[in-house]
Amino acid sequence: MAFEEYDDFEQEKLVKDWIKNNWLTIATGLILGLGGVFGMNYWKAQKQQQRYEVANQYQSFSEVFKLSEFDEAKKILAELESKSGANFYTYEGHLLLAKEFANKGELDKAAAELKKVIDDKPDQLMTDVVKLRLARVYNGMERYDDALAQAKSITTESLLSIAQEIQGDAQFAKGNSKEAVSAYENAVDKGDGYSGKRNIEIKIENA
Repeated sequence: MAFEEYDDFEQEKLVKDWIKNNWLTIATGLILGLGGVFGMNYWKAQKQQQRYEVANQYQSFSEVFKLSEFDEAKKILAELESKSGANFYTYEGHLLLAKEFANKGELDKAAAELKKVIDDKPDQLMTDVVKLRLARVYNGMERYDDALAQAKSITTESLLSIAQEIQGDAQFAKGNSKEAVSAYENAVDKGDGYSGKRNIEIKIENA
């Protein structure tokens, strides 16, 4: 029989009986629903707190780094990674250390910092950018085959001209003039708008 066919008294009795027979289900649903809301809010608060902690720890790294206390900076960065895992802050920290080591001529240390970022598998664009930096470092270390391997693994379209230039540098250093010219020409072809285009043309002339 349809619910609206009962009179008011019967409807009231039906509702009371239904609540009486189903109070446990109702209570459980309310508890679970409220628990879900409170749980989600707690989770968001925890995530926000973690972000603050990561940012604060990276600030400590930055301050120590500016003082050229690189060993201490590496320790702070390692602690940050152990607590929060790989993230934008840790990538940036390794890249800063790599740049500083490269400027000081400590290319083995620079390569180690760059490899850490690559091993953490960030997004494809960042991975390719770091691979190019590592390839340049390998060229500086006279590890030309390693430089070629890194440069040839680049897939980001906008970075292919730089990758080809680095391959040309490696081939030229190995005495492979023909391969160097070919790589440089590819770099020019792929580098429409690339600011280093004129520099590559000079390299072609010299090769």
